[in-house]
Amino acid sequence: MALSEHLQIQLITFNRAAALEHTLGCLHASPFAGCAVRILDNCSDDDTPAVCARWRKRFADLEVIRHRRNIGGNANLLRAAELSEGTYTWILADDDYYDFEDCDDVLRELQAGEVDLICVGGAREGWEPGRSSVQALSAAGRRFWWTVAFLPSMIFRTELFDSRALSEGYRLADDLFPHFAFYRRQAERDASVHVSRRVLVLRAGDPGVPSSPLYWLRGWARSCGVIASPQQRRQAIYEIAQTPAAWWRLVVATVAIERLYHPERVWRLVLELSAALVGRQRAALPLAVVTALAPLPVLRRVAGYALRSRGGAPELSPFPSLEERP
Repeated sequence: MALSEHLQIQLITFNRAAALEHTLGCLHASPFAGCAVRILDNCSDDDTPAVCARWRKRFADLEVIRHRRNIGGNANLLRAAELSEGTYTWILADDDYYDFEDCDDVLRELQAGEVDLICVGGAREGWEPGRSSVQALSAAGRRFWWTVAFLPSMIFRTELFDSRALSEGYRLADDLFPHFAFYRRQAERDASVHVSRRVLVLRAGDPGVPSSPLYWLRGWARSCGVIASPQQRRQAIYEIAQTPAAWWRLVVATVAIERLYHPERVWRLVLELSAALVGRQRAALPLAVVTALAPLPVLRRVAGYALRSRGGAPELSPFPSLEERP
């Protein structure tokens, strides 16, 4: 069977015509060019329709779905999973880095159709290439949730993203990672995983996550709330940083930054973060309160250190420049 019968690529996009052009060029020059590609345009008002029209003529099977209105990024990614028809699905964003120089093992796994997940990207430090499982990776201390937070990092068996996973995901669409509902189920059933020899996709940089580092930290903790086991949920929340100690430093840094830049909402976000934490992590509440009440010169020093060093800070969160401080 041809690769096109095994994999469907779903590409979600919004108002990044130049990045979309680059991504389509990368795919067209790759071994995945013959796969069905579906672009889900979230009602872009830039040159995205023209880019889609040009590339439709170059791909063997390219479909464009343009939403009548912007349904939000999370709803768009869930819609991509819902519409996929291939044996496997790969949901891509429009602005990441791709390297298709060595993907023969991924092509073989797709054609064999034996594994549930194929890990091709993300921050997968220490992941050994080859066959494994979700529980084996977690038991070895690998940051599974941190990796799957980057949506394009996993190619998944389409039938596993069923109506139950979709409905739960839509209920979580206001949080940052509604696809955690799907991966929670894969962790529970100990889904099989193939880890590719080479990373095929890397995050290009700022994902456009709105607001602030504390907003992101709170969203991460709330998204991890789908994990039923308190112990596993606590470990997943820690995965945002390299170590638990780095996580505690991160709490202090993000609260300091929030107090400086958005004092009007710092207490709401602190309380919402605390409500999402587990066990000893809830001691972050008094720590956050002490930090938020610190004198402004102290907060500026803490925030300045965090912005310069990114010490333990989440790679996905937007950090403003100190020069932009109001």
